[in-house]
Amino acid sequence: MLTGQRSNSAVLSICALDDSTIEAAGALVAHEHTWARRLHPGLPEIYTRAAVCTSALQQLRATGSTGAVAFDDGCALAVMTLVVRAGRVYGRHARLPAEGFAVAPTCEDPTTVLARLYAELAPQVVAGGVRQFFVDHIALPPLAEGLANLGFGRHHVYAVQPAAPRPSATHVQVRIGGRDDLATIARLAFVEFRHRSTPPIYAPTVHLTLEEILEAHRTLQSHGATHFIAAIDGDDVGLLTLELTSPAPRLCAAGQPYIGPTATHPDARGKGVAGALVDAALTWGHGHGYAWVAVDFEPANPLSRPFWLGRGFAPLGYSALRSIHASHQSPH
Repeated sequence: MLTGQRSNSAVLSICALDDSTIEAAGALVAHEHTWARRLHPGLPEIYTRAAVCTSALQQLRATGSTGAVAFDDGCALAVMTLVVRAGRVYGRHARLPAEGFAVAPTCEDPTTVLARLYAELAPQVVAGGVRQFFVDHIALPPLAEGLANLGFGRHHVYAVQPAAPRPSATHVQVRIGGRDDLATIARLAFVEFRHRSTPPIYAPTVHLTLEEILEAHRTLQSHGATHFIAAIDGDDVGLLTLELTSPAPRLCAAGQPYIGPTATHPDARGKGVAGALVDAALTWGHGHGYAWVAVDFEPANPLSRPFWLGRGFAPLGYSALRSIHASHQSPH
């Protein structure tokens, strides 16, 4: 447990995220968020409120996160939280969510303070066998550079644009899929899984059967997701899934449409299928009273990055990944 002792720096002190530090940490998150919204107005406004950020930190603590706060001459300079999760693809891994991660925006070089916080939080979980660390963070260049200096590489991009009516393509027919379309939805979603494991992406192979993918999308529908299916000449060739939950609510607002699984059949690429699906989703979002439509994509995907940026989605934040070498074994 951190105690608030002086670090090796003459100025920095590193303290546990606890009842005595959580309000200062919440105010820091709100300050960073307010600063960032000047550059990225699509960021959720609610996180500019210190009370909301403090509540989010309390929720992280209540669900198993540990955290640390760095103080510079008594002022909160940075906060970092970490929780271990289990997943099908990465196994046991550590998550550093954006709601529990912030650095004062006036800090020109965050590398030193990030290194001190990471050195406090990481060793215990590394000793327990965790090798992958994912951090979600606001799109601020000094913060991104500090994480890169710490060995984190960009893994996903979170981006958003306003919902607005768009003209529909005449040669691509887009419909909203129902339960009777789940087999088609699963077949198209399987295309995405296969593509993401190819070079230069090299995403971990997801070993799911078509029936498991179908069941996952049935669950998404039951939780309010909308599936858009694109067809050309009567053949279903494209999928876009619109969800109303966000994997990173500080970056992409919860309760606003969020683009999940998408796919275009390889034989139909370059024919305007994906663009027609996005236009339909933006139009649907506007028609249902939503302000924004968000998405996340892998920058290593040579199809995704130019497409989403070219369709007007502006990055708000990033997910970065660091892998620890297996030689750091658990002590026996």
